[in-house]
Amino acid sequence: MLDQLLAMVKDIGQEQVVNNSLIPNEQNETVMAAASETILSSFQQAIASGRGDELLGMFQSNSSAEIMANPLAQEIQDGFVANAQQKLGLNSNVIKGLAVTMIPIIISKLVKKTNSTAEADSAFNIQGLLGDLTGGGAQQGGLDIGSLIGQFTGGNQQGGGGIGGILQNLVGGQQSGGGQDMIGNLIKGFFGK
Repeated sequence: MLDQLLAMVKDIGQEQVVNNSLIPNEQNETVMAAASETILSSFQQAIASGRGDELLGMFQSNSSAEIMANPLAQEIQDGFVANAQQKLGLNSNVIKGLAVTMIPIIISKLVKKTNSTAEADSAFNIQGLLGDLTGGGAQQGGLDIGSLIGQFTGGNQQGGGGIGGILQNLVGGQQSGGGQDMIGNLIKGFFGK
């Protein structure tokens, strides 16, 4: 699923970055890689820190405004600004402008595709995303993440810190392990950065 997400970022980046005269052409790929890296690492950090319920809440949102009202979405925007400024040295207003335009488009499109039942969007699903983020595919430690999500999004919570706590236990702090390394390598391979 991460390949599809990176392709989507590249597609959105064509209009938001490549066609943006304020961004030098030699930095286009770096900007898109920074956006991808920020989104994926923010998702991973949310899972590892027990905030998986915020991540899932974002994916249950019905509108772009509701998606971007999620604290995690706001953190992604701020994280992109910091990440891009560190890597690019572009004017901060240019980066902030990208953060308020490109990041909401990417996140909203990802959420909509993940929730879509259209055949064209079948590669996007929350189970695949969580599996890729934790480095364990759709199953991690013999547990079916999809079943866990179904339990908790269906209102069948049984204590233990909700889905965020369960996801944190599931990944066991793998943020610096296989999932993070795999994502970093995938982004470098996809964008060449």
